[in-house]
Amino acid sequence: MNFGFVLFFFFCFGLALGKQCTNQSPYDSHAFRYELTSTNKTWKEEVLSHFHLTPTDDSAWSSLIPSKILGDQKDEVSWALLYRKIKNPGGFDLPGNFLKEVSLHDVWLDQSSVLWRAQQTNLEYLLMLDVDSLVWSFRKTASLPTPGKAYGGWENPISELRGHFVGHYLSASAQMWASTHNATIKEKMSTVVFSLSECQNKIGTGYLSAFPTELFDSFEALKPVWAPYYTIHKILAGLLDQYVLADNAQALKMATWMVEYFYNRVQKVITMYSVERHWYSLNEETGGMNDVLYRLHSITHDPKHLLLAHLFDKPCFLGFLALQADYLSHFHANTHIPIVIGSQMRYEVTGDPLYKLIGTFFMDIVNASHSYATGGTSAREFWWDPKRLADTLGSENEETCTTYNMLKVSRHLFRWTKEIAYADYYERALTNGVLSIQRGTEPGVMIYMLPLGRGVSKARSTHGWGTKFNSFWCCYGTGIESFSKLGDSIYFEEEGNVPGLYIIQYISSSFDWKSGHVVLNQKVDPIVSWDPYLRMTLTFSSKQEVGQLSSLNLRMPVWTYSNGAQASLNGQNLPLPPPGNFLSATERWSYNDKLTIQLPLSLRTEAIQDDRPEYASIQAILFGPHLLAGHTSGEWDIKTGTARSLSALISPIPPSFNAQLVTFTQESGNSTFVMSNSNQSITMEEFPVSCTDAALHATFRLILKDASLSNFSSLNNVIGKSVMLEPFDFPGMLVQQGKEDELVVSESPKEMGSSGFRLVAGLDKRNETVSLEAENRKGCFVSSGVNFEPGASLKLLCSTESLDAGFNRAASFMMEIGISEYHPISFVAKGARRNFLLAPLLSFRDEAYTVYFNIQD
Repeated sequence: MNFGFVLFFFFCFGLALGKQCTNQSPYDSHAFRYELTSTNKTWKEEVLSHFHLTPTDDSAWSSLIPSKILGDQKDEVSWALLYRKIKNPGGFDLPGNFLKEVSLHDVWLDQSSVLWRAQQTNLEYLLMLDVDSLVWSFRKTASLPTPGKAYGGWENPISELRGHFVGHYLSASAQMWASTHNATIKEKMSTVVFSLSECQNKIGTGYLSAFPTELFDSFEALKPVWAPYYTIHKILAGLLDQYVLADNAQALKMATWMVEYFYNRVQKVITMYSVERHWYSLNEETGGMNDVLYRLHSITHDPKHLLLAHLFDKPCFLGFLALQADYLSHFHANTHIPIVIGSQMRYEVTGDPLYKLIGTFFMDIVNASHSYATGGTSAREFWWDPKRLADTLGSENEETCTTYNMLKVSRHLFRWTKEIAYADYYERALTNGVLSIQRGTEPGVMIYMLPLGRGVSKARSTHGWGTKFNSFWCCYGTGIESFSKLGDSIYFEEEGNVPGLYIIQYISSSFDWKSGHVVLNQKVDPIVSWDPYLRMTLTFSSKQEVGQLSSLNLRMPVWTYSNGAQASLNGQNLPLPPPGNFLSATERWSYNDKLTIQLPLSLRTEAIQDDRPEYASIQAILFGPHLLAGHTSGEWDIKTGTARSLSALISPIPPSFNAQLVTFTQESGNSTFVMSNSNQSITMEEFPVSCTDAALHATFRLILKDASLSNFSSLNNVIGKSVMLEPFDFPGMLVQQGKEDELVVSESPKEMGSSGFRLVAGLDKRNETVSLEAENRKGCFVSSGVNFEPGASLKLLCSTESLDAGFNRAASFMMEIGISEYHPISFVAKGARRNFLLAPLLSFRDEAYTVYFNIQD
């Protein structure tokens, strides 16, 4: 057996046995660590005192190296390069057939797209942030004046993770500059780089961070400290992005000086102690240090950068993946996904096929055994047992950082393989996992976790919505990056004599395809539930009459089907491959060419990843790439009964229904109250904030008993008509007369009279009011009473011959356009005890929802 194989054996198999060499402590969630480092230091030391006791199995082979191989060499760092030479003396062939990333400078999102609105919301937030507040702790560490005020949350001056968000800001602002060419963001990010350069120069060693070097002293002494290399990774990545995307040469100099400092620091640890001691210290989250160092090496080609990158690969974790073992349970997810991304960069930089295998296997097991219908992964920041996800559903699912990083994993794999599955994954995770984390168009309001349990809410999870200037969680950092680079994975180039372009996302946008000598304009029609097709049109513009001979490759996603799919080029039909393939067309594209594609959007269910038979009925509902959630506080039962197809259980909301939505209000004292469905009783409640459960409860659909009049153009057109009231979030139920004349919500009665009302001009004689007279009891009106309090029940009260002013006022309501409205992608699902209004998860803000349903025969 040769010695190279012995080293490889220890490197992979031995390390696979040492699972606890990486941070698996239940105290390793970022949320817990923030509380820990911000409160009782004695408790912190007690909790983490045994954290580093399990040795890494690197000791088995690293102990062989100094005495038996290096001989008189004192620089123990060279073990890594020597190992590489022993393992593969001839080196590896660098892979050269990857798809090429396109520059964000060449992609523009169309203003009609959801992604453009998300990008603009993020741009507003980036422009709100103050430079002095961002760099406050950096200046403090460098003993420079500190004008302004430090931000709070995880960026507060005593947080051990302070500075991490500034690194993300450097990346996000560079990406946003490339995406929008906004002059203000360019000026602001350049000022941040300049300010950080002043800090680095003042310190004078190359070190740059918002916390002092004493945190690294503690880290290397194996004392408890919160992830200092995690922050260093963010700063380095931000500086590299400033160089690559904004041509800031100073940023590259700063990054290389930083890396020189940390190279010497790691070298000192290994020289004074051993490689084993270095691996001990990496039992803490280090972000993507290996990734950013491989990226830096690809620019500088400095062997020191390559060596240091190797030293931040975690063989104790990567070894499991090299052996193709699904051993992820109880690992902190977002500690380890960046390690895999770094290993993917190692493959691209070195050509070592082991790391291609690692990335591929990792994606396979996460996608098959640890992912939700959103495409996201993790619960309470950790992976749990494979194919046992039913137990994990709750308010703390899918740390949004993990989605950001899993998209990077899938992006690498697609570029290597051109496999549709990775592009499909990217679309699913982007649509449901990324676009779901902003609170509409409110700048700087995002979530940490994406709840996936029953009756959950983004507003009522452990963290809830963050704040603009006092959160700065890890997921705020990845969030501002995600929404700054939304155009980076729509198009990929293939170089060759006949250039190729892969269009893997159907997003309204334009792309300046320089190698094809054309500008592509992609226009996607808005997706709606009542017309289940995705329609996309490609047009071209060119400076020359006929462009370069080139090929276009359009993704046929797995969520579509062949029946009803169409494609044409200049009016001529194109043969379509089955879903899961690319439609290819090779032409000399010119300005008058037009390519169109129509893809049916499948409505389907998808079982949760849980192999226990008792959980087989727990299923999500999807429409094309969109995950649908139900407006429900916890009910989730759907019985298929005699339905032979999903379309018999789930029907689209027609576009005309939005015009039928109303809200009834009354003034009482100095307050405005609304008629509301409160647990299926009709009450008067305070006027609600939009996009909340209270706003849904205050919205009703007017159903005209004369179906021929259902498409009314104005609310005034229904005065004098017979109507029924359907609560917005209880489709199929009606407001009707209950016991003691109180109004309740229940299933449609057999006798429609008890739910029928005649909508008449307001009894108070005001032009803007209406009254609701019971159709089966003439002279009896819906009334709130006089001087009521919130929660007061509405009743049916009957008038005497002489109506008094109090009665008239209590029975008169303002009828306004509904506070809530149906999303264009809305459905009604027939439930066992009630029906469910379904809408895309990305459309929910503060409302309660349920993602998985219990669908049984």
